Amino acid sequence: MTSFTVCFVATRRAIWAGVAATMSIGYAYGILRGNIQQAASHFIYDAGAIGLYLAALTRHLSPLVKCKLRPLMPWFLCLVGWPILMFFVPAQDLMVQLVGLRGNIFFLPFLLIGAMMNGRACRQLARALAVLNTVALAFAIAEVVFGVEHFYAAANPVNLTIFRSNDVVYGGESHYRIPATFVSSASYASNMVASLPLLIAGLIHENRQSRWRYPIICALTFTAAGVFLSGSRSAVAPLLILGIFGALPRGTRNLPRGVWMGLALVIAAAVAVTPQMQRFVTLGDTDYVVRRIHGSISQNFISLAIEYPMGNGLGGGGTSLPYFLQDRLSNPVVLENEYARIMAEQGIPGLLLWLGFIIWLTMRPLPPDTSPWYKGKSLARLFCLISFATAPLGIGMLDAIPSTGMLLMLAGWIAAPEPIIVTIGKQERTNLPPAVEAAVTA
Repeated sequence: MTSFTVCFVATRRAIWAGVAATMSIGYAYGILRGNIQQAASHFIYDAGAIGLYLAALTRHLSPLVKCKLRPLMPWFLCLVGWPILMFFVPAQDLMVQLVGLRGNIFFLPFLLIGAMMNGRACRQLARALAVLNTVALAFAIAEVVFGVEHFYAAANPVNLTIFRSNDVVYGGESHYRIPATFVSSASYASNMVASLPLLIAGLIHENRQSRWRYPIICALTFTAAGVFLSGSRSAVAPLLILGIFGALPRGTRNLPRGVWMGLALVIAAAVAVTPQMQRFVTLGDTDYVVRRIHGSISQNFISLAIEYPMGNGLGGGGTSLPYFLQDRLSNPVVLENEYARIMAEQGIPGLLLWLGFIIWLTMRPLPPDTSPWYKGKSLARLFCLISFATAPLGIGMLDAIPSTGMLLMLAGWIAAPEPIIVTIGKQERTNLPPAVEAAVTA
């Protein structure tokens, strides 16, 4: 109830404040759930997100916001509506289907939240993420120094993944990957990478006199350090790709190249002297990488589609279920491939809907490079493309806390039409794009 109230009140104040509050709960969700061995702990984040959704629903929408939401609404209704229809097909236990429905649609409103975000909201959210990433790194360092077992209860079944991930080897001993405050090390790393587009865009908008300029620069360093410290190898490549594209001069203003060089040197030095941060070097084992990729994407889609053309029921294709519902699952189909999971639960129509949405999203035009948010939106689109392209390598793209919310929020942000900013004297005025202004006001 507390998380619901906090997020609802914050969203009523401002959209960015509600998103920041929800993300804060998402950042803390892993360590809270890992130490509160009650069924209610699984819904701490859900309650906060519901508060965000309800408050956003009750806010007055300006003509500009309606304009930005319009392109997304048909896709949103289809992506939400189809799983709801599938819910009424009794292929699984009712509770399993409820969890499956939640896993397939719960985060989708973040698409609309992202479309509602304006420049000021993105700037404020970047500052909030800078603080959150700094706190997360502090926990990560403490776990390296004192041990993960001092922060997560080993007896709690939900922490099983954390305590199985002790494959960081140095000094002749095995060490745990670092989850910081998240449900796993992979979740920690993916959230750090997901925050980069907004952090970089926010830094570009902080002038040299801003008191937030250097905290965000430090947060970028802490974010990259967190990816390496987590021990998650799959997040290193997206981190490097976003870092390289973020350093390119196009769309970058008020940001000397020396900043990027300094960040790269600091991170390289930290990785070189910290064995905990060096697990990614095992990517040099090409045989293992090939086996891992082959094992994820070589699943027999055709046989799965033939056997379950309309799916195996919501929750029956790999959606994460609480341990107390595992025994209710019938005929489980678990594939390490997010698109196979979607097809196993929503059938072929559900998979086609998602593929259509992804193709549509990739074709959305970026703002001109003269736009103040060109760099942020280009990095956000790049991150979304990387996420969708690597989805066949695992599951969890649609139900990870809070990275799914961040991914879909960025997708909604880049899908929304870019407003035109007109400067009159010392004031800025945001206008609707001419091509859609008549349609919105009609």
